[in-house]
Amino acid sequence: MQTQTKEAKLEFALFKEQLCKNVLELLGDAYSTEVLKVRKNNGVMKEVLYVRQKESDCIPCFYTEELYRSYCMGENEIGLAEQMVNVIRGECEIVKEKVNLFLSKEWMTEHLFIRLIHYEKNAENLEDAVYLKCLDLAAVIYVLTESSEDGVKSFQLPKHIWDTLELGTIEAYFPELVENTRRMFPETMACISAEESEENVLGRKAMAVTIRWMEQEEELQSGRLYAVTNHRKINGAAVLLYPELLKEIGERYGGGYYVIPSSVHEVLLLKDTGEERVEELNAMVWTVNETHVAPEERLSDHVYYYSVSEEELQSR
Repeated sequence: MQTQTKEAKLEFALFKEQLCKNVLELLGDAYSTEVLKVRKNNGVMKEVLYVRQKESDCIPCFYTEELYRSYCMGENEIGLAEQMVNVIRGECEIVKEKVNLFLSKEWMTEHLFIRLIHYEKNAENLEDAVYLKCLDLAAVIYVLTESSEDGVKSFQLPKHIWDTLELGTIEAYFPELVENTRRMFPETMACISAEESEENVLGRKAMAVTIRWMEQEEELQSGRLYAVTNHRKINGAAVLLYPELLKEIGERYGGGYYVIPSSVHEVLLLKDTGEERVEELNAMVWTVNETHVAPEERLSDHVYYYSVSEEELQSR
């Protein structure tokens, strides 16, 4: 693929205009493009390029900043358009094949899962969402449409579709949603290296976690940090909703422990030895969020605590 010189690069606005033109020339008159601002997690706004096919429910989308970044790093705009068209045609074919599945109650209920986000920071996003408030967090229901080596694809379940499923209240059905989530996204756990400082650990990527927690030592060590996420290491903070997992970790610790929200993708665990100061832990979480964690990936600005005697997660 041809690499362009820095001087030949298009400005962002012209790049988007040219890219849309190239995509439509490759796809034909049955398609249209639209660039819109969308609200992501924690109110972060992202610009998205939608490609719509007439009389089709398939609307693939691409983040314009990511496309432009690839372009500035040497990707040819024609080549980018060709890559996008391949993705668009592939996704539209999948939607066409699965449209009947999407209308099936049995398939839908088997593919419902939970993501955990901050409640107040996502108030607008939750207006049409199906969710359950948990402490200062919201457990939001999604539908898994594809899971492969290339990644996970899903969509947030709208209220009107939840109503058509006739599953009852979200509170009553929640245990089954948690079970679904754990089946599709089982947990994984790793001990943090003693060489890493707590601040560096909190700011690191969840992708660094690779060890199954069941393979760890039978007793979790006091004074050591453990990272917990799911096997895909995406939106792994939802493991906090697995009650059996939290209980068993307490048994392996031999007591209560702090849960440090590293991001929406991962949480860290620290045994309660009686020497920890909640104020210091909270200050550390806030500082790391401000300096190391992308705004859309932040879960909360304070720690949580799992009480073994009460078998519940609490805010601190």
